[in-house]
Amino acid sequence: MRAFLALGATLNVLTALAQLPPCDVSLTGTPITCPGDDNGTLSVVAGSGGPYTYAWDHDPTVTGTTVGSLEPGPYSVIVSDGVGCESILDTVITDPYVAPLGTMSLTNITCAGNDDATLTFTMDPGPYAFTWAHAPGVTSTTLTNLAPGFYAAIITGGGPCPSIVGQWIDNPNIVIQGITDYCPSDPPLLTAQLDWGFQPDIYVWSTGDVTNSIQVVPGTVGVVDVTATDTTIGCVVNAQITLNELPSPTVAFATPDTTCVNVLTLVNTIATTADSLVWRWGTGNYGFSNELNPLINFTQSGWEPVSLQGFDSLGCGSTALLDSIYAQYQEPAILSVLQDPCTPFVDIVLGSSTDSCAFFIGDSLITNDCAGYIRYNMRRYREYTYTLYATQSNGCNDTTQLVLDVRTEPTLFLANAFTPNEDGVNDLWPMRVDVSDYGFELLVFDRWGTQLWGTIDPQEQWDGTAGGSPVPMGVYAYTMRMRDPCEPTNQVTSAGHLTLFR
Repeated sequence: MRAFLALGATLNVLTALAQLPPCDVSLTGTPITCPGDDNGTLSVVAGSGGPYTYAWDHDPTVTGTTVGSLEPGPYSVIVSDGVGCESILDTVITDPYVAPLGTMSLTNITCAGNDDATLTFTMDPGPYAFTWAHAPGVTSTTLTNLAPGFYAAIITGGGPCPSIVGQWIDNPNIVIQGITDYCPSDPPLLTAQLDWGFQPDIYVWSTGDVTNSIQVVPGTVGVVDVTATDTTIGCVVNAQITLNELPSPTVAFATPDTTCVNVLTLVNTIATTADSLVWRWGTGNYGFSNELNPLINFTQSGWEPVSLQGFDSLGCGSTALLDSIYAQYQEPAILSVLQDPCTPFVDIVLGSSTDSCAFFIGDSLITNDCAGYIRYNMRRYREYTYTLYATQSNGCNDTTQLVLDVRTEPTLFLANAFTPNEDGVNDLWPMRVDVSDYGFELLVFDRWGTQLWGTIDPQEQWDGTAGGSPVPMGVYAYTMRMRDPCEPTNQVTSAGHLTLFR
């Protein structure tokens, strides 16, 4: 059993659990009179039993029940009768609190070696007297031309214990703050912390940086130092820190030189000692994967970055290994097919701007034109497949395939892509359709189901904006409904996806 006893505010006593049953003893004492007196006492008081032996932990030579001349600190005594009981009594002695009866104000040393600090002591109102601890004969409350050290005023007349108001003084200095042992994936920020009133206006680091804080470049090891200068008074202070870069996993990967926008591309890890991997790609690092060999894609053309980092089981990572892939623009194969109501005729609109094209109905080649209008007699009511192949010299080809059930009830298939980039080609969607506006409605939504655009006019087209601002490149959903002109009581509905390129 461990018991806690507080004597005044300065003596705390604990009774510890021993292996044997506790003895009938307790610990009492007297606190230190004033700070620095070191005159505390402790005594073991026996209620019954005995005789006892006493082993004081702070002084093994003491075997009695009482110890004196104690300074602040922890104390422990083992009490035993040598037969059937044992107690461990613990306590902590502290100095009594004496309120400061004044304050100090400091003007720091201007530069190391100048020894020109000024210290002013302001004593609280009262019938008090004071002396300087380092110079008892000095009566002035202001001291000048002081060197580094501790200065204290001793105030008497406020109680049984003198009040001490002190102030440390040191030379102007800087200390570099920052982590010294770092992972390559997380290099530290080093900051020159100012001490003792130093106010430099120039910093020069051994790395070549000239600011108060610097970001360490991975691979930096050894001593890094900074020189800070207060040009107003000509004071120069130096500081240094030693950096160590922790071991990290190795990685190596391979990528193709080129790819196409919005086409999945395989990148391969060819060697690694890491426990986990982090891939990032695209301008702004919008792509992310932890797979060994991920499929990646880019949403814009040009040189696009790819990086790979390896991490060990403790989370320490390597420096990101960088490469880049040239993403070539892919011109979409844009196709729309509309049945002429109540007839086997379909209106076909081709809208690509690629180098060459091939348009098929089923297995039959109809034309090699990339853009234009075709009115085609399907002759029989049944399901047909319409395919537009759009090819480019850079290999970024695209294919659009639509399946249309040509029947007495009309169907409408809208283009699945457009490019609102103000080049005059495919800037609006859909291409105007010649259907009745009776019951017509066309709506466009984002991936979260928010409506971005809508119309009840078959001739109205979307320019790729919402609320007056361009929407980002991506895939959007649409729904369309209209009345069957052949059977006006019937409603025709359709839904699909639309890709917006810029």
